Parts: sequence; structure tokens; C-alpha cells
Amino acid sequence: MPHKINWKFSDKNSNLLNSKDKIEDGNEMFEIIDKAKKDELQEVFNTAIDIKYDLYKKYLFENNLFLFRSLENNIKESIYCLIIGIHTASITNTNLILERAIKLALIQYQAEDLLDYSDEKIIQKYIDSDKKYSGRNLDENIQTCQKFKIFSENEAKELKEYKIKFRDGFSHFTPKNILRGEKSLIHISGNLIDEKMETHIKLPTFQVVEL
Repeated sequence: MPHKINWKFSDKNSNLLNSKDKIEDGNEMFEIIDKAKKDELQEVFNTAIDIKYDLYKKYLFENNLFLFRSLENNIKESIYCLIIGIHTASITNTNLILERAIKLALIQYQAEDLLDYSDEKIIQKYIDSDKKYSGRNLDENIQTCQKFKIFSENEAKELKEYKIKFRDGFSHFTPKNILRGEKSLIHISGNLIDEKMETHIKLPTFQVVEL
């Protein structure tokens, strides 16, 4: 039996495109909306090329990946997001890069040799290493990297801080945890927050708006 969606506010959600033929002068109105959206996007891309590109272009030229060649497109996507101002998407993608890079580092360390598709023994080493590390969480892999001295104690500490500030909040989309403890953020003084505003900030909807 098909599952019936029970959502009392379902009639509140709407898509203007679905109502196009029902609205008087709908075609004319949608042409105006289309033009406004295209103009908005054009401004985003023009700003990206004229201003943001020079700010981030060095990251497009400095990639000298050897062991992490498979992450090249992800890095490029993240940089493109920064250029056009899509910061949340860039951070989310960077989390993917971070987790995968650490796993690849451990897989490479365990396999000991460079991947050679003509050598069955080396291929099996990579398969076994992948089974061992690919399913582990970030904390476990950071600790293992530190144990094997792939990076130092300070580097491990820095990665754990990134995990708390960026990875946890954005991956699980818990706004109150995003950038937690970051000192460079703009802060609203407690004296300026009245009771009503404090209540609003605690609501999930307003947490997302703050982000």
C-alpha cells in the first residue's frame, strides 16, 4: 500500500512555474521574472570574474597533486564556489576533500608502494588498505595519522579544530555549531539582544538565516 504523505502545510508550498497558465498575463510576468533572475546571475558571474578571480586564482595554478590526483576536480569545484560566493558549498566540499585526503594518505602508507595496475600484489595491498580505512570516521583516521607520524601533533590538533568549526556544523547542518568558537566573527553584544530577539535566534529558521 502506497505511503500517504501527511503534512498539513503541504498546500502552502508552491512553484510559480506550475501556476503559469492559471495566472492572468502569466507569460509576461514570467518573462520579467526570468530577466530579473538572469540579470542577478550575470551580476554574480561578472563580480566573480572581475573581482574574485584574482583573489583565488593562485589556488587554480598551485595544485601539484601526485598521490591525491583523484581529488583535483573536487578542489577545483571548491575554488569555483569561492569565486562566485557560494561559501557553504565550498566548505562542504572541502570537508569531503579533507576526509578523503586523510583516508588516501593512510591507504598509501599501509600499501607502502605506488599503485601499479600490472602488479597483482600491490593492487591487493591497496584493496586491503581501502577496506581498513575507508569506513573509519575522521577522528579515528586523524589519530592513526598522528600515530604513524604522517603529520605532527600540532597538525592533528589543527585538523580536530577544523572538524569542530567546519565539518561537524556544516555536514550535520547544525547552525549553532557552525564556526563555533571562531574569534574573527562579528559578535552581537549581549546588552543589545532583547528577550524577543534572543528567542528568535534560538529558533531553527533564524539560525539558518544567521548562517
